[in-house]
Amino acid sequence: MIVILILSIAASCTAPDVSEGNTPPVPPDQSDTAKEDAKDPLEEKAEALLGKMTLDEKVGQLLIVGFPEDTKKEALQDYIDRFKVSGFILFSRNFTDFDSLYALVSSLKEMNSLRNPIPLFISVDEEGGTVSRLPKGGTRFPDARQVGKAGEPGLTYKTGQIIAQELKAAGINLNFAPVLDIVDSKENRLLIRRSYGSTPEAVSLHGTSFIDGLQSKGVIAVPKHFPGHGNTDEDSHSKLPAIDIDKTTMQSRELAPFKAAMGAGLDAVMVGHISFPKIDPSGLPATMSSYFLTDVLREEMGFKGISISDEIEMNGYMSGKETLEECVIASFNAGLDVFVIGHTMTIQDKVLKALSDACRDGRISEERLNDSVLRIIKAKLKNGLADTMEYEINEAREIFGSSEHKSILEELNSKIRSASQ
Repeated sequence: MIVILILSIAASCTAPDVSEGNTPPVPPDQSDTAKEDAKDPLEEKAEALLGKMTLDEKVGQLLIVGFPEDTKKEALQDYIDRFKVSGFILFSRNFTDFDSLYALVSSLKEMNSLRNPIPLFISVDEEGGTVSRLPKGGTRFPDARQVGKAGEPGLTYKTGQIIAQELKAAGINLNFAPVLDIVDSKENRLLIRRSYGSTPEAVSLHGTSFIDGLQSKGVIAVPKHFPGHGNTDEDSHSKLPAIDIDKTTMQSRELAPFKAAMGAGLDAVMVGHISFPKIDPSGLPATMSSYFLTDVLREEMGFKGISISDEIEMNGYMSGKETLEECVIASFNAGLDVFVIGHTMTIQDKVLKALSDACRDGRISEERLNDSVLRIIKAKLKNGLADTMEYEINEAREIFGSSEHKSILEELNSKIRSASQ
């Protein structure tokens, strides 16, 4: 792949043939002002959509929400009509089999299409192995640790492709994966099986291969947990981990896989509830830290995509800090774009109201709000999101768990067995 890229670059840089009768056309004059005024059509379309949105519609784009099992259609409609949410995160509790998953996603998209010109993110955590949301019958890949042991980045790429194809068959367009944390201790029980390895090189290689595979089939990858959750045995579901490393170590180790992913092209990243007191003395989780969200992610790393929180109902998010309302306002002003709230409607209500009130009374500026919403709209447009299903149900059933996909799984498992011997 690298050789092909180099050859294509070389070919594009080759001087044109200017022999007699083949003189290249002279481009029309274009003033510097005209060049500056010329805008990317995607940017123009995103700005046009933003300009027509109400404040409530803008704030709704900052939330990706989940809902309990057996939630009635009327309640789901309320998320769209009242919350005006950016998208939904689905869990295994929300469906029983592929057909019910397909029907649910189709219904959500149809409801949104009647009320909202901006399509929904439909998201899951589909890492494979320990963290898998797809119903029975799909192609269930092993944990990332096993995939890393196989040592075949080409197969990791195919793993990403197949997961993307099966997600797309169900109408899902965003995947909170892969894990880009570097884990070298078995004491990190949260992530030891979900990480590709214990070195920046292994995690970068397999992480970018998986991302390339996902995105080649039209699913947005959201790697996690920026800036790196691997060097701790604490679980941010229960408390805020404090990782005691300096910036030099972080740059050469924790950030390396995220830099590689951004270099390969990335539209979103998930930020973890982790603190690094030697680097940011505030002790705030990265999801609330302007140092990590703005100074590191935006300015030092040049990331222009969406920053998305890990689930804010996790104890590591607030960890004794202020009120929930104050925390989400602080996070947003620090640079976070989207909040994932996967379980409790009362918390979703509080967050929505807190952000709306802060935008109305000036604690959140209009410019700050527009920055995030524009990034979100651009990501949706760039990736061709639509509130229609890509496949009819019969075609979708044929894709989900196909024999071709299962043969790639068997090839991968064979490599893992060989590497373990």
